[in-house]
Amino acid sequence: MRIKTMLASIAAVCLLTACEDLFEDGSMQPDGSSPSLTIKNPTQNQTITPTQGLQVYITVVDKDEVDNINFSVQSPGAESPLVDFDMMPHKTVVEFDTLMSLEGIVPGSYTLKITAKDKRTNLSEKEISFTVQ
Repeated sequence: MRIKTMLASIAAVCLLTACEDLFEDGSMQPDGSSPSLTIKNPTQNQTITPTQGLQVYITVVDKDEVDNINFSVQSPGAESPLVDFDMMPHKTVVEFDTLMSLEGIVPGSYTLKITAKDKRTNLSEKEISFTVQ
């Protein structure tokens, strides 16, 4: 009986010491380690047509898990984004590849803004300008 109690105590100590947030009072404050955000597509100043659509291919890596990724497309001077959506992967490595429809968007210059946040509220943000013909 004594061995079972001792093994249970050791297991409990191991589990609790592995949970860093318990010993930090559950603090979800930024820890200085922002997510690594890489935009592979589109490239800066790329020209596309509305029928092609906007191919978006990104990679986000973070040791604390990626909690939220926001994608928005905005034209200069506009008050609200033309396209705005979030994904919540809850993974440490995220590869995302999608094709955004641009049907109905008028020719001009636009900005794709991507914001990645980890579960400790660290942020990374990148913007890419592109042109619709």
